[in-house]
Formats: sequence, C-alpha cells, structure tokens
Amino acid sequence: MKKIVSIFFALLFANAAMAASLEDDVKQYVAIFSTESAVQPEVLESFAWMGISDPRVFDLIEQRVLRGADQAPKNKTKKNEIALSMRALGFSGQSKYANTLNKYVSDRTYARYAKTALKEMPDYQKWNAVISNRATFDPRYSDDANRILNMLHSDDFMLKRIGAKRVYFSNKDDVLLETLVSEIRATYGKTNIDSETSDAIAWMVKALASTGQERYQPFFQEVLEKSSDQKVKRYAERAFDR
Repeated sequence: MKKIVSIFFALLFANAAMAASLEDDVKQYVAIFSTESAVQPEVLESFAWMGISDPRVFDLIEQRVLRGADQAPKNKTKKNEIALSMRALGFSGQSKYANTLNKYVSDRTYARYAKTALKEMPDYQKWNAVISNRATFDPRYSDDANRILNMLHSDDFMLKRIGAKRVYFSNKDDVLLETLVSEIRATYGKTNIDSETSDAIAWMVKALASTGQERYQPFFQEVLEKSSDQKVKRYAERAFDR
C-alpha cells in the first residue's frame, strides 16, 4: 500500500510536461481507497484542490466513514483519518453524501468536520468542474500547476484564494507567480469590496511574497500605493520584511 501511495504522489505532483487524464486521477484514488489500509492525511486533503467528484472514489470514502465512525476508534490517528474523510466528502461536491454527514453533526468527535463538509459541499459542486477543466490545461505545465491556474483565473474569489494558498504552501512555478501578479493587479484597485474578496486578494499577495524574490518588490510598492483595501495593503507592506 505504501508503494501505491508513493507512486500516486509521484504522478500527482510531478512536474510532467503532459497532463494525465481525469480518469487516470480517479483510478489512482480508487486504487488507494479500495484497500483496507490506512490512508495518509495528504491523500485526503488533496481533494480540496483536485477537482474530483467521481462517486467511484467517494463511495469508497463514504464506506470508510460509516465503518470507522461506528466502530468508535480510540486510536488518534484513526480518528483523524475518519475526520478528514468526512471533509473529503464535502470536497466531492456531491449532495448524495449529505445524509451520511448529517449523522455526525452532533457527534462530539466529528461534528466540526461534518458541519464544515456540509458547508463546503455546495461550493465544490461549482468549483470541481472549474478546477479540473482540462480544456484549459497547457501541456507545458504540470497537472498541479494547471489546476492552480484554473483556480486563479476563475471569477470566484473564494476559489482564487484556494489557488493562492496552493502557491503559498506548495507550488511556486514561474507561470503561477506571474499569474498572481496579473490577478492582483486586476483586482487591488477595487473599492468597497467584501471581506472574502479582500481576503482572497491578500492571500494572492501573501503567496507572491512567500517567494522572497526581490524582482517583485516594485510590484508590492505599487500595490501599497494604489490599493484602497487595508488588508491588501498590510500584506503588501509585510512583503518588504522578507
């Protein structure tokens, strides 16, 4: 099983020039969840940015949730796996899993995860098709970079924020950094924006600043001088401290 997971991550996050098909992604997940072995947290968390909704994957995860939660495991690692599996059901965007999640909204151990999954489910119902849209994939970039580009180019600022977080925590390919510059420049001048939009733009600034590259210092100065949003300005100012 460890070998399968290793191969999975090698395929999932490698900077290969040619993108695999969505079907290949699904099959890799099915191979992992078809066993009785424990699943690493990174695998379950990856559904937040993979854009996968296929029931072949999530039916297996649902079965794990029902079996695991009902057995009331005392092992902390197993409890965490069940909790993250609930979150994963939310990332599916499939309302068919709502009944299962609703079973645990009052559970002392899993309530927070079940409620969060139910809250996020409608968003991922919209987002997954955008994230995994291979019609927009550029064969010069990895699958991961292409998915992030889809997020950053979307019209939904909550999805842009997820894309920015992926850059911040994981992928700093040049094409993503230049896209961040374009997206920030197109949005930092907006006035009277809501808190979610402000947070998304701030995260894009934070992601760009996390590179520590001096070439972006003039751009951060531009944001600092021209943005009217205090949170965005604050993160632009922090970029100079790196």
